[in-house]
Amino acid sequence: MLPLLAVGCIVAPGDETAPQDDEVVEDDADALTVTAPVSAYFDAATTGGYVDGYRVIGSTTPPSWSWGKTELLEGRQKYRTEGYNLRVQKLRNGDTFQSSEYPLRTYNGALNQQLVDGFNLAYNNACATGTGACPDKGPTRPEARYVLLHHGPKTAALNCSTTRAPVLLVHGAMQNGNVWIRPNGDNGSGQTYPGTTQKDGFVKALEDANICTYAVTFGNFHGDNFNHAINLANAIARVKALTGRSKVNVVAWSKGVLPVDLYLANVSSWTDWGTKYFEQIAAEQAKQVPAFRQDVRTYVALSGPHLGIDLNFRHPYNPLLIYSTAENAPLGQGPVTWSFMSAVQCVTWGYSDSPDDLPMGNPYAYSVCENRGGMWPDFWTRIYTSNITGLDTTGKPVYAKSLKVLNTEQGVTASSFSFDKYNLAMWGSVDESGKYVSPYLGQLQAAYDLRSYYPIPNRQDDPVSYDWSTLDTDETKWRDWMSIKLGYNPVPPYVLGGYVDDDAGHIACRQHAYTPGSSPCTAKHAYYHAATAKSYLWGYGTYDLMGGIGIQATTEMGGNFINRLKSRGLSPNVDYLYVLHGTSSGQPGSIFEIDGMATPSSDPHGDGVLFDVSIAARDQLTQGWTSTQKTSKSKQEGLPYGHLEMGVTPAVFTKMIAQFNALP
Repeated sequence: MLPLLAVGCIVAPGDETAPQDDEVVEDDADALTVTAPVSAYFDAATTGGYVDGYRVIGSTTPPSWSWGKTELLEGRQKYRTEGYNLRVQKLRNGDTFQSSEYPLRTYNGALNQQLVDGFNLAYNNACATGTGACPDKGPTRPEARYVLLHHGPKTAALNCSTTRAPVLLVHGAMQNGNVWIRPNGDNGSGQTYPGTTQKDGFVKALEDANICTYAVTFGNFHGDNFNHAINLANAIARVKALTGRSKVNVVAWSKGVLPVDLYLANVSSWTDWGTKYFEQIAAEQAKQVPAFRQDVRTYVALSGPHLGIDLNFRHPYNPLLIYSTAENAPLGQGPVTWSFMSAVQCVTWGYSDSPDDLPMGNPYAYSVCENRGGMWPDFWTRIYTSNITGLDTTGKPVYAKSLKVLNTEQGVTASSFSFDKYNLAMWGSVDESGKYVSPYLGQLQAAYDLRSYYPIPNRQDDPVSYDWSTLDTDETKWRDWMSIKLGYNPVPPYVLGGYVDDDAGHIACRQHAYTPGSSPCTAKHAYYHAATAKSYLWGYGTYDLMGGIGIQATTEMGGNFINRLKSRGLSPNVDYLYVLHGTSSGQPGSIFEIDGMATPSSDPHGDGVLFDVSIAARDQLTQGWTSTQKTSKSKQEGLPYGHLEMGVTPAVFTKMIAQFNALP
């Protein structure tokens, strides 16, 4: 039902008149298509050409409270070029976020610097310890062929058993190898991040059990899963060489399971890739992953997205959080699932639109939301995070304008625009040179529509006794904020300025990222902005709150990765498979996925980030095994912890070590 209509129409500066009722405002532009051949997506070969092998570039010796040694391995295989932006690059000590409320640099800065120092063995660039920007190929943006191999403190001196299988730890997205040794950071004096007490991670528990322990750190934690699979195979080969053992135990957490799945499923033998553009790229990548060498003793799949993830598609609060968060803050490091959003969504108000505002800065207005959307004239300008509008019939990306032009047309100054700052969509953008770049290739591959298992829920019909207020961030943070900001009207007679034009069940805006064409997320507002208004009726303009390309195009750009992975099991030549997953939504502040819950206190059907159909994947992973093999060589177990707890909780450590002892 429309609100009172006496408000009239406020016209943007430069518009001489308001549009007539029912006028539809459309944008028209000539489309361009990316035409690069498949070969353009791969790094050039190193000296000697592409070889199935690796070499050790060198090593560093971290402080005594950290790793015993860190080696840099260089793969000689053919790698897809990784994309980077400000959010996924490696952080130096001085780059690490720091505020009085979040002293991350104090507790994680030195650990971050150790990673940059390790990758700098390949580049020997003074920027690694400086304050100036590092080059696109350098220690903060290492090329895909490089991976760090960390040695535990005792392991570095081989003060561990070399008669049993060693362990290799594989981190997930928005993590690095340090999560296994100092999960809560370290200020150099043994103190952990405020509010935490656990100092040691899984590395100490393993070494206390006399198990030689190693971990990898990938260059881009959202990086390409085929690249990571090659690096994984190289790291396993290196660990075998160091310990003299023929097999290695592998523990992979979260996104880290996907490269392990590829290696153990012999992805190089897959031959059913399609003819579309990105499937052909995936087909070429698959060939580069070494065939499984039967060198994994036990594979522990720790709460990983074997059936994919659609978290940021179904929750509009998450992309808004990323748009609003500093590039070097952990919560801002994920991909958005929108090509643009209207600036009204930024958590800004009046002149409080920047962290630098005096006397008190706005801590919710970083990055692309800084100085945006604070007042009506800027409500309906757009913040573009991709210039890709879809795919042509062959699967090639289509775009009309550069990302820079799209944003400068919306008021961003040319001098303040940076491609790395605005290229935030999961599917990436086409840069000024016409090159396609995504900093989130691994997430692009992991994207998968899980609504057939867990549809978007209608909670508007729930009994009033169901209190979702501490769980449902889409309703109590995103929508409540939109209602407050849109409703404000400083113009007499002070009636409702606007509102989210959603369905009664509040589902349309949550479906939008999946199917933007059939499920628009719009708002009505009294201010008329000619460039972005879709229509005008009864004193209100209609605006898109966000836009995107949809999950079908996204999964196609990921090479239909999960569609292929889900239909294949691992090689039965893996000695043992242990699927270990969380069954709790997690601790307050770390709960991100609640769509599996029927009530606020019921089974989450997942671990607070991933759904159970994705993490409890024993049946999927043992496809092709005989019933005897499945029974004797695999098991699945759920533990009452959330996703972010599974890799750092001592009780989970005990479970894994017990399994290693059962199959030494």
